[in-house]
Order: sequence, then structure tokens, then C-alpha cells
Amino acid sequence: MYTIQRISHAPQRISPAPWLYRLLFAVVSLIAGTAPCFAQDAADGALLGTWQGNLSINPTTHLAIQFIVERDAQGKLSAHLNAPNEPNLQNIAVTRTTFSAGKVEFTVDEVNGSYEGTLHDRAIAGKWKQNGAEFDLALAPYVVPKVPAQVAAHLDGPWHGTLNVPNTDMKVPLVINFKKDAGAPSGMSATLDSPNQAAFGMPAEVKLEDNIVSVTVLRPKMAFSGKIEKDQLVGRWLQGGSAAMNFIKGQDETVSLTVDETARKRLAGDWYGEFSNGIGIALRFKQETNGKFLAYLDSPHEGRRGIPLDKVTLDSDHLLLGAGAIRMSFDGKLGADTIAGSFSANGPPQNVVLKRGNYTQQTFRLTQELAQKLSGRWDGKAANTNMTLRFEVSANGEVIGQQDIPNRQMFALPITDLAFDGENLKLTVKGISAEFKGKLVKNEMSGDWTMPSLQFPLTLLRTALK
Repeated sequence: MYTIQRISHAPQRISPAPWLYRLLFAVVSLIAGTAPCFAQDAADGALLGTWQGNLSINPTTHLAIQFIVERDAQGKLSAHLNAPNEPNLQNIAVTRTTFSAGKVEFTVDEVNGSYEGTLHDRAIAGKWKQNGAEFDLALAPYVVPKVPAQVAAHLDGPWHGTLNVPNTDMKVPLVINFKKDAGAPSGMSATLDSPNQAAFGMPAEVKLEDNIVSVTVLRPKMAFSGKIEKDQLVGRWLQGGSAAMNFIKGQDETVSLTVDETARKRLAGDWYGEFSNGIGIALRFKQETNGKFLAYLDSPHEGRRGIPLDKVTLDSDHLLLGAGAIRMSFDGKLGADTIAGSFSANGPPQNVVLKRGNYTQQTFRLTQELAQKLSGRWDGKAANTNMTLRFEVSANGEVIGQQDIPNRQMFALPITDLAFDGENLKLTVKGISAEFKGKLVKNEMSGDWTMPSLQFPLTLLRTALK
């Protein structure tokens, strides 16, 4: 039987990408990896979007094919090939995409195939060629089918599963939160949570075709595709490869740590300390009323909170901690009011001393007039990344500032340095090595946002007052 196949038959694997386990995110890729604003050629623009057709291999064998056409970081056309109902044929890179005078060409080296066609009146007539065979293939703009009401009611809510990353010992719990959404093309949308990485609310698109539900997160690009089998979704996780994965309807229960009573009492509470570079971490040990003992790691300067620890061992004063999902480990000593030792999270170890107490964000003293000019929520967008600055005035008149980067699920990043004279504004977000310099005029901030080896203009508008 003729089918589209990848040339390589080596087992597909998911590369353990940084989002899977890194506490210290490489945030430069936030902007560097997004497409700048290009003056789009109207002719090129006609090909942008998702094009779908039905490849008839023989009278009884048909395969839905999609070409997804976008612009790359240089503004040129690029594309991916999908077979929506074939989990192993997803997001295959199109090696060459050309469009000129209505002529469309896609070359897909990975499957030794190519497509040539002509675009006219929002339809492409052409032929698919592969391994010496040739088939008619008409493409049209893809229209997302609506999820039937009965299926939407069944999907609605959380579904949990664990991703076993191939060729590693990593296990990453994930939660898909489905919801009915009249504004979504399919009538449903979703968010993805990675609780062990404190990454919550990643927006996702939902599609349902032939009882195959697809959940696609665009940033960072990853997806799940599987069949609905009663209270399970049985399929594969797709991210630079594929891995078998199932989701079960409902929220997963938190598992208690095995820690004796004496150790629980000695550890209970909040602890905070900073590395030599001024970036801090917090540990929180909680005794629940139901008898469970839980522990969490926070990296407040990087907007990461609530990363659960899966290892807590105390032998006399020797303390070992771990969080497998981010490859974090700590080896140190517990004192009466200090925890001192060596901390690592997928990188070289660093010494740190934590003391009992909460993380307290830095505040800034400004005159009442200046504080009111700055107070509120300011929203802007650079390339494809939404950015928010929030300033509040505390009861004692001090200003607290925070940054949100929703596209990367980073919230409440503390502003660590602030200078404002009523017009000129300079601020620093130490956790991501970022700085903003600009001017504030009425309800608009405009200036330059700078990160290591990267600078771009940024304008933010006040959208709410505090």
C-alpha cells in the first residue's frame, strides 16, 4: 500500500528542550525567536495560512494533507506538511517553498516528495509527486470544524497525564484544560499547564476531526494528538519528534512526600536566599491538614513559582532536595534558621544560604505626584511578544513594579531598579537581564527594551489605573 513516509526510520525522539527542565530560562529567545514586523508582499500573502486537500491514493485509501504556510524570521515564506489523522506525520519541514505568478511549489525532502500547483480564486490545483508516483491534489483554505456540543461537554475541564521523555529518565506531568469558547474557530480552546515547572495557562488551539482531538500550543511549539476513548485521550505528544502519551479526565492528585515527623517540624515554613548575582530562590515546606507534606521551589526574580519538589531527605542535618522536571538538586545542611548548600538546575552548582522568611519584593520611594503618573497597568507588544508593566503604590506611598510576559507564562517578574523624574524613565528587570529606557508622556511609554545582545523599540499604553 502506498503511504507517505519519512525517509528515516529511526525511532523518533523528543529533544529535552529547555522548557522541559530549565529553571533559568534562556529568555533572549523570547524576542530573538519571534518574527519581526515585515512589509508583507501582497502576492506572497495570498499563500499564507493552512491549505488542506484529500490525497486519493486508490479508490479505498485517502489521506488528508495540509500545508501550513508562514513567514520565517527573515520574512520569507516557509511551510510545514501535516497529515492531521496520522500522528507520525506532523510538522514535517518543507525544504523549499516558492510562490510566483500564481505558481506554487513545495519540496519536502524528508518524505522525498514535492507538490506543484497553481493558485486561482483561493484554490490550488496541482499534483503531489513522491518516489516516482504522481497524484492529483487540490488544496483549499482549511476551515476548522466545530466540536459537537456533546463532545465539547465531555472534554470540558482538566485532563492530566505524564510525558515520559524518550532516552531520559524525565517524567513531566502535564494538564490540558479544555473550555467551550465561542470565539475559537472550533468552538473550544484550551490551556496547557506544566505544574512541575510552574508554567501555567499556555494558550492552545483545539481541533476535532474523525474522533481525533488535537491540542496545539504555538509558543513554544508543541502539540498532542489522540483518540477520545471514554475518559482517556490516547495518542502522542509532538515536539521535535513524538512520544506515546495518554491523558485521563480530571485533575491529578498531589502526592505527599515521605518525610518523618521530626524533619517536617524542622523544615516547615518559608525560606529565602540569593546567589552571588542577586537572583533569589525560595523554598516552601507545607504540612497540609489532610496529613500530606508538600514542598515547593520558587524563583521569584524569573516569575516561576510553585515548582513541586519530588525529593526531600533529611538525615541528621544533611538535607537533599530534588525536582526532577527541571533537573534541580540541592545538597546542604539544615541549621536552626538557615539552609546552606549547593544548588543546581541543569547547570553548574552554585552556593546559596537561605534564611527563614518570605521573599520581599524591592520597593521604590517616589513623590506622590510621580507615583501617580507611573501607577497602573501598561501594555505593549514587541514583534509577536506581549509585554505588561504594572506599578502599584503601597499604603506607605512606596512603588512596587512588576513585568508580565504572557507568551512565555512569566508573571510578576520584579522590577529591581527604577529611576523616574516625571518624563524620563529607566527600569531594570534583573531576573531576565533586561532594561527599559524611555519617556512617559501622559498615557504612553516609549523607548528601547534591551537584553543581552538584543535591543528593540517598545511602546506601552496605560490600560488601567491603580
